[in-house]
Amino acid sequence: MSKKVSKNKKVIKKKVAKKRPKIKKQSKQKLLNDVVLKEIIIRIAGERGYEIAKELMGNEIADEEIAKRMGIRVNLVRKVLYELYENRVVSYHRVRDEHSGWYVYYWRIEPERAREYFKHNKRLLIQKLEDRLDTERSTSFFNCGNGDLKLPFELAAENDFKCPRCGDKLEPYDNSGVVIALERQIESLRHHLVEY
Repeated sequence: MSKKVSKNKKVIKKKVAKKRPKIKKQSKQKLLNDVVLKEIIIRIAGERGYEIAKELMGNEIADEEIAKRMGIRVNLVRKVLYELYENRVVSYHRVRDEHSGWYVYYWRIEPERAREYFKHNKRLLIQKLEDRLDTERSTSFFNCGNGDLKLPFELAAENDFKCPRCGDKLEPYDNSGVVIALERQIESLRHHLVEY
């Protein structure tokens, strides 16, 4: 935004600084003690990613500064930051350097956004597992017992109850173990979702 002021018949533009929205800052110690945030970051970017993300906790910092502090290459820092950005764990804003003309990117951690994105992905996974569980419960499966494909009744009937790979006779397949495993996995994911 600019404001025009006339002075001696000349127009002078005064730049009015844009105010950045205030960010809810959390203390570095609180973020470092946040085991959920740590788990999210490690799942996305590994231990090295967590070490890089720790530099962002409690403050906003340029990627070059992180590289300098940690003694690692800036392209490695950027790779991790981009990965965290794609998963909504960090955000950035850029500022043009007055001397070089290049943009400098300042990064910050976004713990609440990270949690929401993680919860969303967990919900999607639960939905996919529930769909698979429904299929396992509602379908009769057959297989040859040689570790080949497990076929639903319709496909088994089309193949005259012979395995399409080895030609052996197809027998009813007991998928109760699969059903139990899926139920446990869904329950575990729901339990973890409540913790986040």
